[in-house]
Amino acid sequence: MSEVLNLEETCDYLRLAKSTIYKYVRVGEIPAFKVGRVWRFKREMLDQWMRSQTESQTSAIIGRRKRK
Repeated sequence: MSEVLNLEETCDYLRLAKSTIYKYVRVGEIPAFKVGRVWRFKREMLDQWMRSQTESQTSAIIGRRKRK
């Protein structure tokens, strides 16, 4: 079973401010779900999200280098 984090734990884990997490959740940028009125985050989904962010940024950098 995967570990479920609350907002505070997610902020600590990602080293982001609450306002940034809320913004990402609002636009669907970060994987999250609600339990009642409270947002929850699965650590394994956050890990996948971070990997995809890293891969897309790396691809963008490589693409810029190839065009030069």
